[in-house]
Amino acid sequence: MTVGTDDLRFGARAVYFPDEDVASVSDLHVGLAEAARRDGTALPFDEETALEEAVRDVVVRFDPSTLVFDGDVQHSFGGIGDAGETVRRLERVVEESGAEPVFVEGNHDTDLDAVVESHTWHQEGDAVFVHGDTVPANLPDASVYVVGHDHPTVEIEGQKQPCFLHGPYEDASVVMTPSLNPLCEGVVVNEMRARDFMSPFVRDFDPFRVAVETEDDVLRFPPIEEFRRML
Repeated sequence: MTVGTDDLRFGARAVYFPDEDVASVSDLHVGLAEAARRDGTALPFDEETALEEAVRDVVVRFDPSTLVFDGDVQHSFGGIGDAGETVRRLERVVEESGAEPVFVEGNHDTDLDAVVESHTWHQEGDAVFVHGDTVPANLPDASVYVVGHDHPTVEIEGQKQPCFLHGPYEDASVVMTPSLNPLCEGVVVNEMRARDFMSPFVRDFDPFRVAVETEDDVLRFPPIEEFRRML
């Protein structure tokens, strides 16, 4: 069955596919706070608790049968260290909710497979989940590709907010999710062009649309070419 982006639900920094009953989050960067402290930046932030609450929010809101962690689960390249226990804790949170956790590898996930079973990509029906830093050679055809990697945000009236992007990719569509970790700044998409994105899944940015979660709703905006003129 072909999956259309109009059928998707956004919220809690996750995208949910109702027909497949699968949700996806990306870019947890577990260990980012500790890496910042090692570099001399004091952060009054309990990353483990914040990420656990974020994952719980996703499984409570959508009650999916599967939750995909779509890459860059770990942050540090030089070994996963204590972040491994946080990853296992998040895995247990998903399992205790009755959902199956699936881990897709991103470019940061050099040691993720030492902690949990991980994959280059994951397919559910006609949707494929891949981190988005590269296009794997064996990537199957799909109607929708779900990626992360660029941590998209949008600036509205001087305020930066995490956002979702969706638009065309070859003969399919692509959805880019924001970072689940609130410490990840992200790129501001307002004035960006396709060449500014690190992900090769964004090739023609002008037709892309932005979706932003508010306290009460998710606002879906017109194509970015028109949206720029509204800001």
